Amino acid sequence: MFTGLHAPEIDASFTEVKPDGSIGKTTHLIKETTIGRENCDVTYQSDALLSPRHASLVVREGKLFLNDLKSRNGTFTKQRQDSELQPGDVFLIGRELFRFTTQSMDEGSPEGTQVMMGAPKLQKGPVTAKLERIQLSGEVVEVFNLEKPETTLGRSKGDLIFKNDPYMSGTHARVVAQPGRFILQDLNSRNGVYRRIRAETELKDGDEFFLGEQLFRVSIKQT
Repeated sequence: MFTGLHAPEIDASFTEVKPDGSIGKTTHLIKETTIGRENCDVTYQSDALLSPRHASLVVREGKLFLNDLKSRNGTFTKQRQDSELQPGDVFLIGRELFRFTTQSMDEGSPEGTQVMMGAPKLQKGPVTAKLERIQLSGEVVEVFNLEKPETTLGRSKGDLIFKNDPYMSGTHARVVAQPGRFILQDLNSRNGVYRRIRAETELKDGDEFFLGEQLFRVSIKQT
């Protein structure tokens, strides 16, 4: 019988990673599983940074998906490859939280609406961008304009230095400006770069995610 169109079955689980790197409890996903501070499948009552129902994981069509349940402080996944930043994206480097924003250089033109002569241009125009260092509440602490082709962040070297953050590597990450877009790169840092998810996100074997003060590692095996 031809079975090529059937999604493979998977055995999916997630395991606690303690602050010292040791492994904690493992939860196997048999049904949609919720994580939060109250009345969830996996509950951490003492974690004040968690929402009552913070996030959920579900296996569907042979894939594992992570959802944020409109939590207050967000759900983050560890970046495993270079990725494009979108306006409003939030990411964590060390213990510093950043929000990426852009503005088209054509916006706010004093001449007002221009008359279109010929076919419209479909390519992305030039933009200015900045990083806002923010608190969990979203309040802006500091603003950095991304004016160079590359902006490096780190604890001891780079354009933006955070010498008092022990969780940040010497050179930790970089934002690279490309035509019409900006790319976030992890520079082989020790603790990685975590991005706040904005929609349902597929997880792969070995992926890590955190919410509140809880860090987890995903395991996915074909059955």
